[in-house]
Amino acid sequence: MLIETTNISIHCAFDEIVDTAALIPNPRNPNQHPENQIHLLAKIIKAQGWRAPITVSTRSGFIVRGHGRLLAAQHLGLEQVPVDRQDYTSEAEEWADLIADNRISELAELSLCKSIGKLSTPALPGG
Repeated sequence: MLIETTNISIHCAFDEIVDTAALIPNPRNPNQHPENQIHLLAKIIKAQGWRAPITVSTRSGFIVRGHGRLLAAQHLGLEQVPVDRQDYTSEAEEWADLIADNRISELAELSLCKSIGKLSTPALPGG
């Protein structure tokens, strides 16, 4: 599927396409996204399309997962993004999911040998 106004493919499951202006970042999100991370994420989305939607809580209306993806979409000038709506029974459950999403990637270990081997493959334009 393509978002018609941007020609960026969507390869993930999602509930709806939502205007970026309608999305509300969680004001308590402790994760900060440096500018270089947003630029890289924007390049990835532009080159590979959407592989994960932005997750929004039906309870609070806040973004739970995908704050960085929203910033990347805004950097690209996208007006609409794929959104997955999730039900949470409490603020604590919503908060736990937000924190888990932020922290789990920090625990991953990067294999430099595998990564260096992939560098010769032109996966990203201009990168």
